[in-house]
Amino acid sequence: MKILSIFLCLTLSVWAVQVDSRLYQEGDTLVYYDQILEKISNTTAVDDEDVERIKSEKNLLEKLRTMVTKEPPLQTLDSKLVGKETIEASEYIKLFDTVSVALEQKIKLEQNQMFIQERLSYLKKRIEGISNFQHENLLLYQLQFAYYKLKQRYEKVSISNYQHFLSEGETLLATLIPRVQFDLSAYEISLAKDQQEIDQLNKKLVATNLAKERELLSQETISKKLASKLKDLQLAHNKALIALANKRLLLTFSYYQKKNLRAVLLQRKELRSTIEQLTLERTLYQAKLIELENLTKSSEDPINYNYLTLKENILSYYENFYGYVSKPFMVLDETPISFLSIFKLLGILVLGFIVAKIYFKLFTKLHKRRKDMSTTSIKIVANIGATFIFFVTFIIAMSTIGLSVTNLAVLAGALSIGVGFALRSLVSSIISGMVLLSENYIKLGDYIRIKETLTGKVMDIGFRATVIRTIDNIHILVPNSDLIDGQVINLTFEDRIRRIYIPFKVPYGSDVKKIRSVILEAVMASKIPLLRDVKMRKPAVWMSGVGESFIELELLVWIEGIRPSTKSNLLILIYDTLTAHGIAMPHPQLDLHIKDRRVLNSLR
Repeated sequence: MKILSIFLCLTLSVWAVQVDSRLYQEGDTLVYYDQILEKISNTTAVDDEDVERIKSEKNLLEKLRTMVTKEPPLQTLDSKLVGKETIEASEYIKLFDTVSVALEQKIKLEQNQMFIQERLSYLKKRIEGISNFQHENLLLYQLQFAYYKLKQRYEKVSISNYQHFLSEGETLLATLIPRVQFDLSAYEISLAKDQQEIDQLNKKLVATNLAKERELLSQETISKKLASKLKDLQLAHNKALIALANKRLLLTFSYYQKKNLRAVLLQRKELRSTIEQLTLERTLYQAKLIELENLTKSSEDPINYNYLTLKENILSYYENFYGYVSKPFMVLDETPISFLSIFKLLGILVLGFIVAKIYFKLFTKLHKRRKDMSTTSIKIVANIGATFIFFVTFIIAMSTIGLSVTNLAVLAGALSIGVGFALRSLVSSIISGMVLLSENYIKLGDYIRIKETLTGKVMDIGFRATVIRTIDNIHILVPNSDLIDGQVINLTFEDRIRRIYIPFKVPYGSDVKKIRSVILEAVMASKIPLLRDVKMRKPAVWMSGVGESFIELELLVWIEGIRPSTKSNLLILIYDTLTAHGIAMPHPQLDLHIKDRRVLNSLR
């Protein structure tokens, strides 16, 4: 099956219709055209569609005859100016316009080449897609393809001729400019008048457009009088722009003749801005601008020119970027919001955040040595001050971009539900942090125990979380809401002295009084840091319970601060003391009483 498919594809490709290259290749094309014309003339039209097709084929064939014999014209430059010692500015501008028109035509032809290539590609696919050599539209497609092929060849030659003409013209313009008589002061005065005229026309256009909008609001169409006035103003405005562009051209030539490159680049920039406002003849003046740039590039001071050009490009990029970020992308509270305003807002907020942080650190550092203020009080005041600074910064940031804080209440209300659900845990922790800082139940340096699993020293109390350092020197961040909602044991709330319980067991039959005596003696004689001489806080041994196979005792001692190793040291002391006095650790015991001997025998 695959072999059959490949065979069919090869067969179709061989018998498919190909483009008839004899219609446009050099040779006996005219004779071939006569043969085709005879064939067309002998064709009998069946219906109106056939009549129209035959007519189109004859017209295309006549165009092909013309294009085969037609050669693109060659343009020549007026050499009269070459022998003149002084050249009038009008003569030079006329030569410059001639070269610019040639550039405009060259650009149009280059753009048309892309269109022609698209047409050729389309027609080639249509022709090759026909498998029947007797297809009624085949000849029409072949003639159209040949027409575009000849047109493409003709325009390529024209582009080459224009390029040669432009090279000669640009060279001649650069050679003649030192001999041209420019009146710089007159151009500057005339330029100022033209600019004033354009400003006045702009005002009239604005007023007329407002009148047009008023009429459109009240009715669907505008009056003929207003439409005529608007059209006349637009034509006058475009005419004034053309006059201004011509003056800028003369000014640029004058500055270039005097080697004032900075002024040349400035006028080029202004000319570009003027051309962008044109509605008529824009393509021609864009070509003039290109020719002006090509002429001014041939400067005798390339280093200075390149430096100024680079500077101009950088400034142009900056202006484009600034214009982009300054363009509003949304309107909030009747205030246009742009990327620049967002950047400004973020910059002010970041600056306020940095100032708040610096204030917090400086305030804490300056008041740390004050004995009349606790560490927690200092932190509370510092946090309140930093929050106030950031809040003021937020208000200033809103006002700088034109937003009113009061008018943001609607937006805040719309967002409050979603933000409330998303940030409820964060808000709860922040409020809990404010409660912790105000109640003073947990202070910096306190040892606390949470849920009987976490014990450590309070290192910092923030608005969102509290930092606790465990005995293993691990810092844990605990949300403030956990400290408020859950049970927290403050081991050093008012007094650092606390009592700890050391449970141990002895077997039945032991002398409890003796054990109590020897344990207390060992504790009093040890070097373990304990409170021994303080009344009501001396070490003691209590009997806490009686188990199935042991007696439960507890050693009670008072210590200062948190000493995790104290319990271990006391357990070691108890074990050594009991061992030294021959008191063994208790073992599990079980007494079995059998009342019936028959049960005993059955068990055996």
